[in-house]
Amino acid sequence: MPPAHARHGDFAPASLAAALPTLAATALFCCTFLYIWVSFSPFPDLTHMDQAAAPGVASNRANQIAALVLLSLLVGYVLAFGRHSLILRPRLLLVLIFAWLLAVSLPSPEPLFAIRRLAMAAIVCTAASVMLLLPRDERHFAAMLAACTGLVLALCYAGVMLFSRYAVHQFTDELEPLLEGDWRGLYSHKNTAGTVMVVAVLFGLYVTRVLGPLVGLPIVLLAGVFLLFTGSKTSAAMLPATLAIAFLVVRLRYVRALVVVGALAGVWTLTIGSAVSERIAGVVKALGIDPTFTLRTEVWSLALEHIPRKPLLGHGYQSFWRNTDLMHGFREEFSWAVNAVNAHNSYLDLLLTAGIPGTLLMMVFLVALPLRYIAQAERHGARRRLTELYTRIWIFGLLAGCLESILFDTIGVVWFSMLMAIFGLRLQARAHLRPDGGRPAAPYRASAATGSSRAALRAGR
Repeated sequence: MPPAHARHGDFAPASLAAALPTLAATALFCCTFLYIWVSFSPFPDLTHMDQAAAPGVASNRANQIAALVLLSLLVGYVLAFGRHSLILRPRLLLVLIFAWLLAVSLPSPEPLFAIRRLAMAAIVCTAASVMLLLPRDERHFAAMLAACTGLVLALCYAGVMLFSRYAVHQFTDELEPLLEGDWRGLYSHKNTAGTVMVVAVLFGLYVTRVLGPLVGLPIVLLAGVFLLFTGSKTSAAMLPATLAIAFLVVRLRYVRALVVVGALAGVWTLTIGSAVSERIAGVVKALGIDPTFTLRTEVWSLALEHIPRKPLLGHGYQSFWRNTDLMHGFREEFSWAVNAVNAHNSYLDLLLTAGIPGTLLMMVFLVALPLRYIAQAERHGARRRLTELYTRIWIFGLLAGCLESILFDTIGVVWFSMLMAIFGLRLQARAHLRPDGGRPAAPYRASAATGSSRAALRAGR
């Protein structure tokens, strides 16, 4: 046996060296999570807002620098452990999507603005694909989710209790004083806070299954209560619908595509249909739902009028709303709609932004591939609780996209979570999760992830 001083001298550096990769991965995961969920401008003051500026025109240099630094650290960490083959998959489809968005943005009125925002969208997409490669194992992943989500909830509640002017809608809000009393927490609008709380509930349900009810249920309860006080009826209604649809999608292999497409078609019919058909609007009203969906139908009508004008190329990435021609050349019936910052519908915004070809590419990524990944994951026995978590987030993103413009939202919690879910479903389908306590480089075996489904099965045996 070596002397005591030798044992201590050898043990401490070796233990520290062994723990460094996990500590670095934890720090990167949490920093990225909080960068998206908290942002550099939490608790915005809504008393005075610039209604003339397009969204994002005022470039935030600190935000850009932070995004680039985080991206460099994330990619550098994964490259150091040889996991580059798992970044941004399926790579060809994503390259085609971004290349098309770049091509249609060049003729837009402000191409440099569109390109800057598109670059930010690419950074966010890459970061989401790397996030899942950081945890050591599933318990590590669940613990980081619990800690980060708990911190966000603590900040939201602290804002409501300590400085409600910046966390609760006030009658002095310049744009929507009628929302007085609705909680918004860190975010600029109660609907945004509502969608964030739904994702937090989904995280809490997953943490409950992995780490136990003492850790997960407080997250579920705190997020659920906050969701109710936001007054976001749409998000509150979508939560049980999301859980039910995801349950069917994961377990019913022969009808999962029908369930997803049918759910989307039903929501599209009730929402967009109300903007184009008085009969459908009457049915929606009979169901006790506001047939205008809080005046969204005016925005949808405006979008539907402009989509046929550029059906193939669209108007460019984030280049349609709040542009000069639109705001100064409107007709009287669209006097409110021209002030909207987006279409309040992700799919209409896709058509406005990228035209029909770009929308079809995105629908392959958003709908077709996740359905395929779920089928493959169930076929080769991936851990169902992870598959269910990703499926729930994905389904909620699809449904929320019918009433909010979440796709390619560069700082959007739901979009970032949806990206993580789609990349996570691919990992579930193509890779094999390491046992708890595996090497800290990544929880997935890259060799299985880079091959076909059959090769992945052979590699896992």
